[in-house]
Amino acid sequence: MATEAYSESWRELIDLAGQERQSAASGPMSLASAGGSGGSGGSGGSGGAASRSDLEHSDGPWTTAAGVAEALRTSTTTAKSRLTSAHTGVTAATEGLASSGVLKSVLTSWEDRLSSVRDECGSLAPKLRQVGKDLGERDTKVKSSLREINTPSEPSEPKEK
Repeated sequence: MATEAYSESWRELIDLAGQERQSAASGPMSLASAGGSGGSGGSGGSGGAASRSDLEHSDGPWTTAAGVAEALRTSTTTAKSRLTSAHTGVTAATEGLASSGVLKSVLTSWEDRLSSVRDECGSLAPKLRQVGKDLGERDTKVKSSLREINTPSEPSEPKEK
């Protein structure tokens, strides 16, 4: 099915899933500081320090995920409203039919599901933003504490006794 049939937020998720599949196919995931073929840390896998880009944090992915959660919350609210509107008058029109009760229970079931998704996405968005903020603050604290460590610019040779 072509992705044009989906809303913009769903197309973004589908595109991201495709990118993840492509990157997963390119090699296994590993710690950047572990060296070897998976990370850029160390020199030839000897366990050296990871590069700066391996250690930097960005709140971008967390903010993006929060935005997608909010968009999904909005689209779920819209879908529930449209579903409810589409069923207006159906009960009266199908009165006396055996399927009327079944149709009403299906509607109620979907309304409950959509409400659950909406509520979950609504609670998830601020949590995702907070993770990005917390990690950024943690990075700042670690960077600050590392600056306080006094290290000589040139390593000294051990003194002979």
